[in-house]
Amino acid sequence: MKHIFILNPVAGNGYAEKNLLPQIVSYLKTTDLDYEIHRSLNKEEIGTYVKQRASSGDAVRFYAIGGDGTLCDVVNGAIGFANAEVAVVPCGTGNDFVRNFSGKENFLDISKQLTGKVVPIDVIKCGDNYSINMLNIGADCEVVVRAGQIKSKSGSWSYIRGALEILPKGPRYRMAFTDENGAEREEDILLCAIANGHFCGGGFKSSPKASLTDGNLDILVARPVKGLKLIKLLAKYHAGTHLDDPSAADVITHIKAKSFKLRAIDKVSVSIDGEVWPFTEAEISVVPGAINFVIPEGSEML
Repeated sequence: MKHIFILNPVAGNGYAEKNLLPQIVSYLKTTDLDYEIHRSLNKEEIGTYVKQRASSGDAVRFYAIGGDGTLCDVVNGAIGFANAEVAVVPCGTGNDFVRNFSGKENFLDISKQLTGKVVPIDVIKCGDNYSINMLNIGADCEVVVRAGQIKSKSGSWSYIRGALEILPKGPRYRMAFTDENGAEREEDILLCAIANGHFCGGGFKSSPKASLTDGNLDILVARPVKGLKLIKLLAKYHAGTHLDDPSAADVITHIKAKSFKLRAIDKVSVSIDGEVWPFTEAEISVVPGAINFVIPEGSEML
């Protein structure tokens, strides 16, 4: 098997290239692995490169050295190739995807990555893009935008700072979506999270009932709320207790479905694993078991 390490040189404000990559290379030189290092030129190039290498048909494992966005780019290139495996060496701002597993430190240990187990996991399809973790629309997406503007100063706290800046403004977005009965509803929303994994925003457990392997989307729609109720809801949203709280039942709609139609009436963007794109409308669906993901030795899916 070919092992290809794909480096995002700006991940972790350069930490990946300056500190992490030399450690990885030093270890690899002690092995007899067939490996290579690919330093990405830009995020657009990653998916194209992965697809090209996977299309050879040879067994190949891609290691995304970067954050959730880099992992997403690798997934978009590897999708559809049964011969390809995907691993992640997390060194981004949020690193939300690896929060779905125990022993997050094992993802930084290449020896444990090499002896890890490969598990087919679901992905989300939105138009021509695929997400391994989560789509966020509305206030959540605005928080991602703001976090990106301040992350060099705040690091992983940038998402919390962004939330504290965005949410008190009382944002609302007019959207139409399919509800739990399959009927279209149109209303003002605060945010919509369409999840495969549990976490977004650097540790917000927004989708505590999501699963990487159940063949379903986990959809949360939250309505606008202000003041003390907003503060309480934000705390529960971070802790992952909001879906079991009766006081939040009038604010939150939770749906499990194979597909979900969403249409923007107001101008909005969508965050796909932390990368922001314009959004108008889409039928979003789950693709069961689409990616062969490497769980390092010592870690388990939560």
